[in-house]
Amino acid sequence: MFKNALGPLTRTLVDISESRFGVVADVANRLNSGRGTGWDTRFRAARRKGFSSSVPASAFARNEYGHVIITITGLNLTGADEIKRLEEAGYRVGDYAKSCFASTETDDYDKNHRLVAGQTHKIALVLGKEIARDCDRTTTALRKLGEKYGYGKPLAGHVPRIRESVSDKQMEEMDIGYIASLHEPIKDCDDYPRVLNVCRLDDGRWVSAHWDNPYNMWFDFGAFAFPVSVN
Repeated sequence: MFKNALGPLTRTLVDISESRFGVVADVANRLNSGRGTGWDTRFRAARRKGFSSSVPASAFARNEYGHVIITITGLNLTGADEIKRLEEAGYRVGDYAKSCFASTETDDYDKNHRLVAGQTHKIALVLGKEIARDCDRTTTALRKLGEKYGYGKPLAGHVPRIRESVSDKQMEEMDIGYIASLHEPIKDCDDYPRVLNVCRLDDGRWVSAHWDNPYNMWFDFGAFAFPVSVN
């Protein structure tokens, strides 16, 4: 079985970004804890528990504005596929986030937010603290801030890949509690507009959906994801 898995594993290692090598090291250390032919069983057990990256947040590149830059790759997954992928990897998906992923309305995830498979996206994280006063930190103001830096229009599809690329420990080191994408809202199961975000909470690594409108105010301990470029 190991021989059959060697090709895909090699391809994965070749394509892996520098910031994710800590994850590979974590996997290797766990698999090396036992001997024999049961490596795949140990891998599945480790995967269910979740892999934590030892790579510090300082390993992320920064641009000329000092914004952390994360590189993600599209997978062209449907909303239903995203929920399955995230939960199988040990992430927690909130009920409202699930309803946004599963929406079948004109604003739905599948039609408007899926990323093209294999396409690379560079995402800048703009700290909410760049707008000092809470009352001024609205969705409209934050979108204008992104435009001022020349960033593009956020998509909900960025959020699952950000969740997989940024650990809670790295978020803690950046002194942020959430990363939100201020995409065009998707209506939830209660018909309220929401945007997807990544949350760092005590009870798990979450993908959630936050109620939103142009005048909604955001707490200053978050960051906002804007696309820099698509290659």
